[in-house]
Amino acid sequence: MKRDHRPKITIEPTQADRLLEGLAATGLLLLLLLPAAYYGDLPDSIPQHFNAAGEADRYGSKAGIWLLPAMGGLLYTLLTVLNRWPHIFNYPVTITPENAEKQYRMATRLLRGLKTLIMFLFAGITWGIIRGAMSGNSSLGPAILVIVIGSVFGVLGWYMWAAFRNA
Repeated sequence: MKRDHRPKITIEPTQADRLLEGLAATGLLLLLLLPAAYYGDLPDSIPQHFNAAGEADRYGSKAGIWLLPAMGGLLYTLLTVLNRWPHIFNYPVTITPENAEKQYRMATRLLRGLKTLIMFLFAGITWGIIRGAMSGNSSLGPAILVIVIGSVFGVLGWYMWAAFRNA
């Protein structure tokens, strides 16, 4: 069924959806509060980029601590707004009137899960930058890349499995 012929239905959030929204908002709040709380204590130069081993390989102004919160706020807003129109998403299965509600629900939950994950990953990285800048140990650790990639692919893998299972 073509995208413009998909059913346009409202997906009411479940308790699990509301929990994910609350967690995402908590992650965003944490992401915004961390730099605000520690900004005055940061040195003038802080880590701004990390290599695959989690070691700082570029430094810059402490104002750079606001980059992840700004990106996080933008992504939070975009994912929240986009989630209102699940009929325009790309799906790995054909959307029919029979499966639309279930597929839309899973897709909106995917976006909520990714939004929550992104907020907490960004908050964790921001905390790592703050901690490293203040201690002089500018490393996020070698596990950061595995955690980021593993968690994103874990959420996407769950969605793909569920989407095909409920086609």
